[in-house]
This record gives sequence, C-alpha cells and structure tokens, in this order.
Amino acid sequence: MTINISPKTKIDFGLNGYLKNYNEPALGKNIIFQLASQASPHVIPVQYSNGLWPMVKGTTENPYKAMTQTGTNNTYNNVLRSNLRLTQDLGLITEGLKLSGLFAFDATIYSGLYRVRTLPSYFAEGRDAQGELIMTNTQTGSPDLDFALSRGTSRRLYSEASLNYNRAFGLHDVGGLILFNQSDYSDANTNVDSYKKAIPFRQRNVVGRATYAYDRKYLFETNFSYSGSDNFTPDNRYGLFSSVGLGWVVSNEKFFEPVKDVMNHFKLRYSYGSSGNASVLDGNKRFMYLTQFASGGGSYSFGLPGSQRTYTGYLESLMRGNVTWETSYRHNVGIEMNFFNNELQFIAELFSENREGILLQGLDIPYVSGFNSSNVPFKNMGATKNKGMDLTLEYNKNMENGFFMARGTMNYNSNKIVADNLPPWAYEYRNYEGQRISQRMGYIATGLFKTDDEIANAATQVGDVRVGDIRYKDLNGDGVINSNDQTAIGYGATPLITYGLTLGGGYKGFDLSLFFQGAGLVDLNYQSGFAVTPFSQGATYGNMYTNVLDRWDPENPDKETLYPRLSTNETVTTNYYTSSWWVKRSDYIRLKQAELGYNFTDKPWLDRVGMSKLRLYVNGTNLFTVSKWDFWDPEIGDGRGIVYPNLRVYNVGLRLNFK
Repeated sequence: MTINISPKTKIDFGLNGYLKNYNEPALGKNIIFQLASQASPHVIPVQYSNGLWPMVKGTTENPYKAMTQTGTNNTYNNVLRSNLRLTQDLGLITEGLKLSGLFAFDATIYSGLYRVRTLPSYFAEGRDAQGELIMTNTQTGSPDLDFALSRGTSRRLYSEASLNYNRAFGLHDVGGLILFNQSDYSDANTNVDSYKKAIPFRQRNVVGRATYAYDRKYLFETNFSYSGSDNFTPDNRYGLFSSVGLGWVVSNEKFFEPVKDVMNHFKLRYSYGSSGNASVLDGNKRFMYLTQFASGGGSYSFGLPGSQRTYTGYLESLMRGNVTWETSYRHNVGIEMNFFNNELQFIAELFSENREGILLQGLDIPYVSGFNSSNVPFKNMGATKNKGMDLTLEYNKNMENGFFMARGTMNYNSNKIVADNLPPWAYEYRNYEGQRISQRMGYIATGLFKTDDEIANAATQVGDVRVGDIRYKDLNGDGVINSNDQTAIGYGATPLITYGLTLGGGYKGFDLSLFFQGAGLVDLNYQSGFAVTPFSQGATYGNMYTNVLDRWDPENPDKETLYPRLSTNETVTTNYYTSSWWVKRSDYIRLKQAELGYNFTDKPWLDRVGMSKLRLYVNGTNLFTVSKWDFWDPEIGDGRGIVYPNLRVYNVGLRLNFK
C-alpha cells in the first residue's frame, strides 16, 4: 500500500504472512521410514489375527503401528512480515536526491501439541491345542495418550536509512548511495538449548555506492561496506569490504552500427571485490573471543571421612581466539548479447573466488599444550578457491495468435580446499588440501576376488575374506589394507553442474509451460545400515531393498552386480567399507513443474458476471525424473534413502479476475 502524503513525500506499507497447520504421526514421518527399514516382514506380520501388535523382543517399533497407533503431532506456524518505508524527494536541494527510511518487523509463532502413547507389543511363540496364538509380551505400554506442549517465537527487527542520488548531465549519468542498516534477530524456538543461542544476533552496516556512465557506453561502479558483528571483539568487530566494476556497451559504438540489425545489444563487464562473513553455523560457538567454561572435569572431596563434601570442577570448553571476519575476493567477467530484435538473449559469466581467513579450530596445536580437539581456540586459518561459469540462453517470440519462449541456464562450480588447518597426513593422497570441499574419502575397489589364490596373494584385509568379496587397492604398498589406503573417491555430494530449462507457449487462449531442472557430475555414497546392508543385525532383524537380489552368485561369478558376496553379522567383513564400489553416479534431469491452461477473455458473458478474465488450468510438480540412479530420489543424496521423499502433486484450478 502506498500513501502519497505530498508530491514529494510518500509512505509504503507492506504486510504479508501465513498460517500453517499440519499433522503427522507422533514419532515423525522420517522416523516411520527408519522403522520400515528395520522391520522384518518375514518374521512378523503387520498385525496378529487376534488384534495384538507384533514386535520381536530387542528390536524397534512395528512401523505400521508407529504410524497409526502412537498418536499425533499437531504443529502450528504463524508468520507475519511487515515493513514501513518513508521516502522524501529532496529535489528542492538538488535534483535526483532522495532520502528514505525503512523499518521492518518479522515474527514467527510456533506451537506444537503432542499426544503420544505406546501400546503393548507381543511375539507369537506358536499356537496351543485350541489353535490360539501363544503370546509373549515384548514391550509394555498403555492405551492412554500422554500430553506435551511446546511453544516458541522468533522475531527480527530491521532498520535502514539511505540517501540516494541519481541524475543525468547531458551524456553523463551520475549516481550515489549511502546507506545505514542494522538487524536484531532473537530466536526463542525449541532449537535454542543454550544461553548463547538465546542472545540476540546483531549486525550493523554502512554501505556506499557510486556510479558513473558516459553516453550509455562506458560504465563504472564502486561499492564499499563497513560491517560489524557481535561475534568479534570491539577491536575486530568491524570489517571494510569494497568492490569495483567496469562495463562497456559495445553495441552503442558507431563502428557497431553495421551489425546492429542482427546483434542488437553487446556488452562486456568486469568486477572485482571483497565481501565478509561473520556467521557461525553452531550457535554454541558464538563469541569465540571469550574463554568458555562448562561443568565437569572430575570432582574433588574435602573434609574428613564421614563428613566429606564433594565439588564438581569446571573446565575450559573453548579457549578464546583472536578471530575476525572471513573475507572473500571475487573476480567476475561477463558478456551479454541480444540478437534478432532482442528475441534471442545470451549471457555468460566467468567467476573466480578466493576465500581467506575461514574460521577453523586450531587442530594443529599439539595436545601437550593442554588443549584437546574440542577446546582449542578458533583461528582465521582456512582458505578455499572457487571458480566456474554461469550461462543463460533465452528466446522469446510473439506471434499474432500466440507466443513461444525458451530459457536455459547452466552453472558450473568447482572448488577446492587450499588450507584446512589439519596436521600433515602420513601420505600425500590422504590430504584434504587440494580436494573439493565436499570430497569424500574411502577405499578404491578394484573388483571382486575371483579365486582363493588371488586372496592369498593380495594385501591382507580384515575379517573372513572369501571369493566374491570386494578387493581394495593397497595405496601405500605395505601389504595391509587399513585407513592409510583411503583417498579421494568420486565427485562428492555437491554437483559440479546444475541446469534448468523452461519452455512455454500459447495459442488462442491455450498455454503450456514446462520447467526442467537437473544436476551433473555428482554422485552419492550408498551407505551401510538397515535396508542396504544384508543381515547387519542378524537374520531376524532388519528389512532390505529388493536390489539386494542383484548380488554376486558363485554360479555366475563374472556377472557385474550391485552387491558382493552376502554375509551375516556373524562374520567380520570389509565389504561395506566406504569405497568406490558403493559410490554411484546420481546425475538427473527432472520435470519439476508443468502447467496447461486456457484463458477466457473478451467474452460477452464475462461482462455480464462482472469478470475480466477466467482461467482454467491443470498443473503438476515432480512429474518424472530420468537418472541412472533409480533406487530413490537422487536429490536425497548420500545415505540409505530412508527419508520422506519428494511428492508428485497434481492440481486442477480455476482463477477468476473481477473488474
């Protein structure tokens, strides 16, 4: 909402929010999936014929019982966002000068109502002479629902004041901005489990920008930010960061006019600048410049026997560090080209970024100093490099009775660790420096053992090694497979390439839109545990995916399979070590969204009912995915796929626009 107080003064007010209420089983949806991976369908049924609930003693809850009989969680989330801006045109002082002030208030109110119970469970030992089940109680419980209530709130206060200037002097365009802002975020939700997390998060910034353009050809921009965070001491609290950018609109040059009918726009640009980061992922690690204490560290008794008093001591849970802002230095080169009356647009950007002073704990400090891995101080010691490119190609065509558009985007992003503050490894190939940030480490699988002679002549592996087991590469040549033979394997869980494709078109009231998204050069680790490791807890505990049938078979030992020789937990095996055998490519392309609709416009009957437009549509989300990895959604990534999946959703809608 905009209120014009005077020709030079206006107030803008914005308000939005939502009310959200959802219900789920008392144990939570992801827990249900976990339980399903642990249930043994060949040992117990869903429910006994006498109505009692089955459970093998010492195992976990029946998943169907957990989903339908344990109660419900009712969660309410109420979110309100508001902002108020006052803008004053100071043209009386000089043309193009404006003063603006903004205040924003966001609030979230959360409440959870939990009604939970545990019904008794039983195991059928057999049947008696009358054919009745002989039941043994394996879990005590009650039909009564317990009650619990949790509440929480969070609020964010944001204030801003700015002075903005934009003016043209003939062929010269000049602009400037000076802005002050500060934010105050307070979290009182259930995830706040310490006084440090409960203290408001505060930041304060002064930002400036100056721009200049000559004849719409030559562009210049410079920025600075003087930013402060409460995570650092007063001496280190503020950091100064700046950037500069240059642009050249080549298509506005006279020498370009002969090709301007084909290439309507051609622009080159370059920027270089620095930025800072003061955020800490773990709220309990805030205020790293303070030595922090915690109870523990043993106890000591004072007094004579029979009248002693014991006191628990305190220990340094984190030693103070002289920390300050992390800094990022980024180069960016871009090119923009438009063709055929701006119907075809192409944008390419190349970037290179160096991050320095990343906050890491000083694990290079030896234990003889009295420190340990949990309380050594943080330092600005980490460094990474990041480079890549962003490409955008878009085509828009308007026709007499319709339109067509296509837009494709692609991002390539490669990074590596320059300094990780870890002591040197015994072998160079074990170092994380020089590897990707998300690089996983493991063993290199060279195939399956085919003969007993091959086992005898190979490097020694732990456990009962047999034909059909995975063979690992002995990287250091010492004849033993152990942690010293681990190295970088696979691309990692973060894709090097992400891309999207949007297609749309319309004809005489009909329209169709499609959005595809995908990722490339990415893999996942098929991790061990329930559902993926056969018989990891014995023959009567645990479920399995059907792909376990794709296993090594002594009748056909040369067949390529997903699983090596199967075994139970009664024998020690190295088959389920993290290794290249279990790293699988998870590139994918997905039809994320699609919509087909028809618009009724310019119809006499619309006027009679007071409408300007009526739209009928059908749409869907997550309609299909193409990927070599089809055991679970490839976006889930590493693990066992035991989480609530992305849903396929269909909607049919009617949208009315009234005059």
